[in-house]
Amino acid sequence: MKLTTRPTLFASTLLAPLLAFTATIASTSASAGEISTTMPETPTGEIGATLIEHINSDSPDSIRAWAQGVLSESLDPEMRSTFLQQLAVAARDSGGVDFVDARTQGPPGMLVVTIKGRHTGQLAALVLLPDPDQPGKLAMVDMVPIDDPALYDAWPETGASQAEIAHLAGAALDQLARTTDFSGCLSISNGATTFFDECRGLADRTFGVKADNATKFHIGSMNKMFTSVAIAQLVEAGKLQWETSLAEVMPEYPDQATASKITVWQLLRHTAGLGDFFVPEFFQNRENFVNPADYLDLIARQPVVFEPGADWSYSNAGYVLLGRIVENVSGESYFDYIQRHVFAPAGMTASGFDSQEDITEKLATGYFKEGTFATAWKANWMTLPFKGSPAGGGYSTNEDLLKFASALQGGKLVRPATLDKMFDDSIPVGPGKYAAGFGDRLSNGRHIRGHAGGAPGMSANLAMVWETGAAVAVTSNQGDTPTAMLLSERIADLLASQGQKP
Repeated sequence: MKLTTRPTLFASTLLAPLLAFTATIASTSASAGEISTTMPETPTGEIGATLIEHINSDSPDSIRAWAQGVLSESLDPEMRSTFLQQLAVAARDSGGVDFVDARTQGPPGMLVVTIKGRHTGQLAALVLLPDPDQPGKLAMVDMVPIDDPALYDAWPETGASQAEIAHLAGAALDQLARTTDFSGCLSISNGATTFFDECRGLADRTFGVKADNATKFHIGSMNKMFTSVAIAQLVEAGKLQWETSLAEVMPEYPDQATASKITVWQLLRHTAGLGDFFVPEFFQNRENFVNPADYLDLIARQPVVFEPGADWSYSNAGYVLLGRIVENVSGESYFDYIQRHVFAPAGMTASGFDSQEDITEKLATGYFKEGTFATAWKANWMTLPFKGSPAGGGYSTNEDLLKFASALQGGKLVRPATLDKMFDDSIPVGPGKYAAGFGDRLSNGRHIRGHAGGAPGMSANLAMVWETGAAVAVTSNQGDTPTAMLLSERIADLLASQGQKP
């Protein structure tokens, strides 16, 4: 099975493992490939150099017009639109950019170019993947903000004690609050107790409300874990099988010919080949999409990406269909099912799914910046779906996320044998693999499992050290940037190294 490099708008914003991958390889020298302090004399290097020239000389409109010529026809339309907007903001707000370095890592031919904005000193990675079928054009492209590498200068690769991890985490939060105006919460558990639980910044900037450990944050695609667990519970109950076809459990789906070829297992692992529903029609009529059934016609009308089982492509549409399957098989609404069978047994009392009409106590307002080099915060009201879905968009707290981790690993939600099945034959994606609703990567010989979520105004992650029960949760009302996710993953690496022989 090959990896499709075509994350759509919300495949990148509600957790695209590929975006996480590009952010990771651009974030630290420790994870970098071959680094050059001069631009490589390759076709992709030439595109990178020309991009920098245009950022430094063009107006926002002219750089949009020029960039169209170097983007492959195969590039996802939403990725194209997003990148053109990123370039326009860079031309407008960066004050010009300077080349820092370039590295080759990842899929064959990928080049990651680090640039630095002259106005604020913000670093960013231009991620460039050439199209082998269209020389001189890019099949994938992104601009990812990078944290100051000094953030992790004092961090050991292995061997940190619990006290040292807590000290490093607190110092990193202080530095992020000071240099990036970070707002959010970070909690770390050793599997028995939470030994670090701190917040920084504001939950609401209009009224100056500080974030604290009772603040609820939107968590984006992290909800996919809950949907996956719900499906696993129904399989355990004998009401469903992994290989059940979509047509068998969803006779109301408009495209029954396609549904007959898609299995529950494929939907869980993003191999069903479905398109996505984050298209203009969705955003123009957000109030019409409240329950999973409301999405079916829209999803069925989107072009399929590939034949079921032939490839991998991150799909929010697939998880909305899984939510509808939960309803059809259980006889409960998706939201009621998750509340009764996931949140309640895990003791998660501060998690849920809100709509834009709801008043949710202690819920943070989300904020984002228009582009990598922009300085002004914007509230994210206009970017949110009307209501969260089985694909993402609910809310939680760090305490609840750590309770979920404990309940999951402790057998309160599904049996150990079912969990083993969910991680069987995981699909290589980026720096790790994607299982049934969870990411999975190795660190210091141990599995780091969980899921991240990111969109404008939200960035969250749960990383569980599977063999020890340690876990780290981060929630933030800022995004879409990899800062919070990468911080939690670095901490997870230290947790995974504890007790390991040198």
